[in-house]
Amino acid sequence: MNILLNSLLSPHPSKSTESFQWQGRTFHANLTTLHRHDRTFQEAARHNILVDVVLLLPNPNREKNANAITSIMGHPDADPSAPYAMPNMDSQEGVATYGAALHLLAQRYSRPDRKFGSIHNYIVHNEVDAGWSWTNCGEKPLSYFFDLYHRSMRLVDLITRSESSNARPFITLTHHWAAPGNRRFYGSKNMLLELTKWTRAEGDFPWALAYHPYPASLRNPRTWEDGVTFDFDSDRITPRNIEVLDAWMRSPAMLDKGGAVRPIHLSENGFNSPDYSEKSLREQAAGMAYAWKKIQPLSSVVTWQYHNHIDNRKEGGLRIGLRKFPDDEKDPLGRKPIYFLYRDLATDKEDEACKPYLPMIGISSWGEVLSTAATK
Repeated sequence: MNILLNSLLSPHPSKSTESFQWQGRTFHANLTTLHRHDRTFQEAARHNILVDVVLLLPNPNREKNANAITSIMGHPDADPSAPYAMPNMDSQEGVATYGAALHLLAQRYSRPDRKFGSIHNYIVHNEVDAGWSWTNCGEKPLSYFFDLYHRSMRLVDLITRSESSNARPFITLTHHWAAPGNRRFYGSKNMLLELTKWTRAEGDFPWALAYHPYPASLRNPRTWEDGVTFDFDSDRITPRNIEVLDAWMRSPAMLDKGGAVRPIHLSENGFNSPDYSEKSLREQAAGMAYAWKKIQPLSSVVTWQYHNHIDNRKEGGLRIGLRKFPDDEKDPLGRKPIYFLYRDLATDKEDEACKPYLPMIGISSWGEVLSTAATK
């Protein structure tokens, strides 16, 4: 669930706000936003669904009429080209306002009675190795950028665990691993190395990993053909070599202070159907079957959240949904083959549902997709 941090607070009290105290100051909760989230989280609670939220902050330098909350909370150096900004961790006012929003979330959605529903984990922003797009603070060297991000993670950890001892902050990364993928990106491997450097210096905390292992090309669902390697210097980590991520997180430097493997949530990934032809739809489903079978032996992978359930016209031409576009002329919201496959995964129908895709991948059994190559 995406949470726009700026929408949680209002600059001034009104009939649609409720005041609360945080660190000796008065803030104003936006009840319209909270009630909308309540409905979602209450429904999840009724079905005992684990809820991870993604903490996002719109770029104050991009919005024409950014309100005071957005301007205070967002980093002042954010480039106007980026849709989202890094929180302003360099400003006392920015940190106080950001902290108030986190406190509001943690206190409201950590209640034992689940009155408003629950939040279990906090994904700290989105794809931060691609910070230029999702946590922009201007064009900054990795050391400066990660200093800001590490402080943001620490604040999330301190505030949310004060209300729920089981809450975890998650670092969130793209499939670009040893190679950044863009001159303004940092690379997922570099981000994890920075995080371990900071935790060695300042003390460990129970962070975890939210990874997005899309295929090498988001437009090509045939991820079993991705040109990746099975070592820690692979340019990307995709479903084709996802076991490399598991091996990396089991390395001594990545373990928590008790020696345990930190959990991995595959919090966003999907497979595109370039069009609605039978071939494209079958390749899309084959990509999912392949990825599912690859992650089954990896005990570090705790959850897999598929993105997304319905094709969306605003995703640059991608068709990664389980259903077709709502406004498709011939079959609006039509269920694709991947819909039925997703439905049957982790049930007694799984093997039957996956079997038709073996010939397309070019194998006779799912045991052939697992790599025994050593990582180093």
